[in-house]
This record gives sequence, C-alpha cells and structure tokens, in this order.
Amino acid sequence: MTGAWWRMLDTDLFGVFADKDDERRELSAAVLGALLLASSRGPMWTLSDIRGLLSEVGYADPVSNEALSEVVERLTDTGYVTRFRNYSAPVGSYADGGRRREAWSLTREGRVMVAAVREAVGRLDRTLQLPPRLLDAVEQTLRGLLLNYREDAGMLAPALAHVNAHLEQLQEAGGDFYSAVGTLAQHDVSNDAVFATSREHILLALRQFARRTEQSLGRVRSAFDELNAAGVASVVRRALPGAGILEPEAQDSWSADRERELADLQAWFTPRGSIERLVDAAADAIHALLGAIDRRYYATTRGSDVGADFRQIARMLHAQPTTAAAYEVFAAAFGMWPARHALAPAEEDIAVHDIAQAGACHEVKVVLRSTERGAKSTGRPRKIPDLGLERRHGEEQNDAELNRLETIARDLVTPGPVPLSFFKGLAAEHTAVLVGLLEEALNGFDDSAGCGSTYTVGAALTLWPGDPEQMVTVEFEDGTLTAPDVLVEVSLLDYEEGEVA
Repeated sequence: MTGAWWRMLDTDLFGVFADKDDERRELSAAVLGALLLASSRGPMWTLSDIRGLLSEVGYADPVSNEALSEVVERLTDTGYVTRFRNYSAPVGSYADGGRRREAWSLTREGRVMVAAVREAVGRLDRTLQLPPRLLDAVEQTLRGLLLNYREDAGMLAPALAHVNAHLEQLQEAGGDFYSAVGTLAQHDVSNDAVFATSREHILLALRQFARRTEQSLGRVRSAFDELNAAGVASVVRRALPGAGILEPEAQDSWSADRERELADLQAWFTPRGSIERLVDAAADAIHALLGAIDRRYYATTRGSDVGADFRQIARMLHAQPTTAAAYEVFAAAFGMWPARHALAPAEEDIAVHDIAQAGACHEVKVVLRSTERGAKSTGRPRKIPDLGLERRHGEEQNDAELNRLETIARDLVTPGPVPLSFFKGLAAEHTAVLVGLLEEALNGFDDSAGCGSTYTVGAALTLWPGDPEQMVTVEFEDGTLTAPDVLVEVSLLDYEEGEVA
C-alpha cells in the first residue's frame, strides 16, 4: 500500500451501506455478512443456502425468494457479488430449475470491503484492551523473526504479519488510555458512567500494563538491536519468496510496507518514545483520577459544579409560563431582589413626645475637655537600624558566592569537547554546578546551530548531541547521573581589564 492510500478512496464503495431505506439497507448488509461467512466454507451458495446463513449472522426476519433475489441482483450490479451457474444442483421442477442452478459468492472487492466494514464496526464497539504481556509478545515475535531468518526463511512472511497486529494493539491501547485520562480531566465526572468507565480504564492500565511494561522494555530494545544488526531490509528481502507475491510492483510495495511497520513498531520503544511516555503518563493519570474524585465529592456534597448549576437554572427559566415569572426565578437564583426598608408614616406623630415632656425631667451635667488623640510616646525614640551595614554584609556574601562559582567553574574546564564520563568521580559541590549548567544548555538548545550553550562566572559550557539512542550513566561522588549521550566543553571566559564578570 502506498503512503497516499487516501487518494485511492472511491465513494461508490460505500454506497451499499448508505441506502436511505432502512429495511433494504439492513437486508443488504445481512446478505453481505452471510456471504462473507460463506466465503470461509465454500466457493458459491444458492438462495436457500444464503437464507439459512442469514439466521447465523443475526437476521431473524423471514425473507421471501423474490425479496432475496432482488437484493442479490442489486448487490451483483454494485460489483460486490458475482453469479455462477451450478448445473449439478438438483432440480425439483422446470419452474424451479433456473433459480436452483444460480449460485452467488462475494467478489474480491466485496470480500475486502465487507470484512473491512465488519472490523471497523467491531473496533468502534470494543472495550479497552491492555494485554499485560503485550511487550513479551512483541519480544517473542522479534526473536522468532531472527530465528527464522537464520534457519527457516519460509516462515518469515507469516511472522512479519504479527508485527502489524502488535502495532495496532499498541495504537489502540495508547489511544484508549489517553482518552480515559482526558475524559476525567475535561468531562462532567458527576456522571457515573463517565467516571466509572474512565476509572476502570486507568486502573487497568496502571495495574496490568504500565507495571509490566517497565519490566519488559529492556528485553524488547535488546531484540530490536539484534534485528538491526542483522539488517531489517535483509530480513524483509529474505521473507519475500515466502509471501507468494508474483508481480514485481506488488513485491516492492509489500517490502516497503513490512519495513515501515517494523520501523513504526521500533519507534514505540526508543528512548523517550511512546511506551516511555505512556508509562510516565501513569503518574498524570493518578493525579487526574484524584482530581476527578475531589471534584466528584464537591459536586455531590456542596453543589460546586458551576456548569450543572447553570444548566439547572436554564431549565427552570424555560419552564416558567410567563416572562415575569422567569424574571422572578432569575432574581431568586442570582440574589438580585430589590432592597426592602421599613416605611415611616408621612407625618410624624409627636403625641408620645408631648407626654414625655409633660413629666419631670432628669438633669445631666456633661463636662467637655479638649484631649489629644493617640497615645503619647514615652521613653527614648526607637533606634533606626543601620541599613548600610546590612547592605555591606549582603555584598560580601554575594562576592563570596561569585568567587566560589568561579573557582568551581575553573575546576570544570575541559581540554576540549569530552563525553560525560570525563567528569566521573566529581565532588558534590562541583556536581551541583555541572548539572545546573547542563540543564540550562539543554533547555536553550539551538537546532540551527546544532548545540546548546550557557554561561556562569568566568566560564562557558557548550554541548553537542551524541548518539541519540544511547543513554550514558556517570558515577559522581554523591550519586549517579543518567543522561543522553552528549559532548561537553567547558572553557574560560577572558575578561578585559575593568570588565565585570
């Protein structure tokens, strides 16, 4: 298959499955399914045989000979079905002779299309599949390829067919796992169906797939290294005679497809490839699951799901019979009621005050004195701290740190580009500075220049990529560093007189 397979699509291929008449479409699809089932049992089948197979594929409605003949004739016109004459069939009467001698079967185009549609429907309706020993199966397939390459080349072609199956399993497993994590992060987890399904997918991936994957990853990479040493192109060329392909153009296409599938499968297991990202995503999945549980708790206990609240308000507004009632519901939902105050009478009633003035009054004497607001300060004023002393102390600490970094940088100077193993046994203080410089250089890597660089006090560090498939482990005084293979050069910076580093 060429890379531009999508250019070869013909919309007429799917016309049978796009019939607007539901009954006719179902019967046509059922007949195609019956003929696909029959293709694995015999070369051609009569109408009575097809009617018997309809029940096996799940079509239980009774079908007359006329309706079945009409469907078969229509499928014959589309090129999915071909007609045969079976002159050895028994004939009960002259009127029955023509119908009994006719037999049908799927054409090559029909067989391929019906099988593809059946597989597509099945894959759309399937559940999550994460085989815990999928990587072990991949390793066994690769070991089998190497064994057949050395001993039995005729079995290479069937073994290469397993590569595509493993590739599809990995693609579906990864896609389902990421979609489950995304569902927990983005959808309404108060929905029991969404939450339960995504939780089961994530727990299944963590329990059966991610844990087992870490154990098998090294063995699969080792098998790929042996396969690359033997030569992928050599393995495919040796498998070509066993594939039974006669046309030279088809042989080239088959070889290109097998090499591409092996390359795609190996890309899953490269350092920082899809498998490692899938394992790393397990930690993100745990956080997503915990976050979903937290959001689910608050959604059920405190009603903090804002989206659900607004949807409920919208339904309540829609259910009101009048606009005024809808405004009342809106005001109640958002607390937009008008302020209510006690209303005083228009004229003040002073009768009570007159009664009070008629009696005896108590005299109260009030003495006003002028006082100063605020408390008076007692004792001597508070001493203002000497900020200059603190500033000088800070400058001294800064100078000491700069001198320390410059001393360490001078100790890290290399005679030229060197591998990371050059720094084996480095002291803890020097290791901390080196690792920090390496991180800054990797983060600032310039693709156009092909290198990354960074600077510290008195020195500059430049790194270049080494073997992209190799990881290097270096033992330091206080630990071990595992990093990609790079070349590192640490050089001194020359400062002119009066220039500050």
